[in-house]
Amino acid sequence: MLRIIIDGPRDPHYNMAIDEAIMGLRPYVKYDTLRIYMWSPSGVSIGRSQDALRAVKIEEIKRLGFKLVRRPTGGGALLHPENDEITYSVVLSLDNQLAKIPVDESASSIAKGIIDALQIIGSSAKVKDFGDKEKHDLCYLRRGSSDVILGGKKISGSAQVRNDKALLQHGTLLLRFEPEVWLRVINAPGYDHEMLRSRIAGLYEFMDVKIEKIIDSLVKGFSKELGDETFIGSLTPEEVQLSLELYQKKYSNDLWNLKGSLEQF
Repeated sequence: MLRIIIDGPRDPHYNMAIDEAIMGLRPYVKYDTLRIYMWSPSGVSIGRSQDALRAVKIEEIKRLGFKLVRRPTGGGALLHPENDEITYSVVLSLDNQLAKIPVDESASSIAKGIIDALQIIGSSAKVKDFGDKEKHDLCYLRRGSSDVILGGKKISGSAQVRNDKALLQHGTLLLRFEPEVWLRVINAPGYDHEMLRSRIAGLYEFMDVKIEKIIDSLVKGFSKELGDETFIGSLTPEEVQLSLELYQKKYSNDLWNLKGSLEQF
């Protein structure tokens, strides 16, 4: 069974706290979870093992009023622009077949939910290794098995983590890509605006579609890939409590966001 949470724009620190809370409490609920959400204010997230001081421009992030947050998943740095990106998180039980196969295979299988959603709204995309083998600090330049390519450009990528409780996959769907802003907050040596624009795009570059239609299509697309039995739900009281604790003690703490410590608190 798949619980679907259609969330609104949230604080970047709280977004990551919610996803970790859902993952941590997965053994105590009877369903997997798909959460669809956005960001307010804009966030810059870095992968679990990234060096924040090398990957991003911290003072510029602050100057623009954005928030930096370290994800529990891996991958590189991303700008999550307010109003111009939709993020999904998928939390699966370790009993789910997708948690029993290699990460690359399960990540691409989950990302097919994006492909199905785009087909519903009338666009043809594919999942394909697309980026460079080099581990760029900017995530969308990295090669991944779950890269979603539309019109020869990457519009979605994802990162996955597993522990002894569950599988968590984060993924994004860019709606509008503004490389000038990305390069102001993320380090991408050797790349200028035009180079990024030739490789990365937002959905709005290809079509004019309302956000409610996109979200509805994402629900249908991921439901097709993750399970026939679905329901629209919300966080449990226990998930709310744990997410608040994680927000206050971990994801709002510079020791975590800058240094990657405080995993246990």
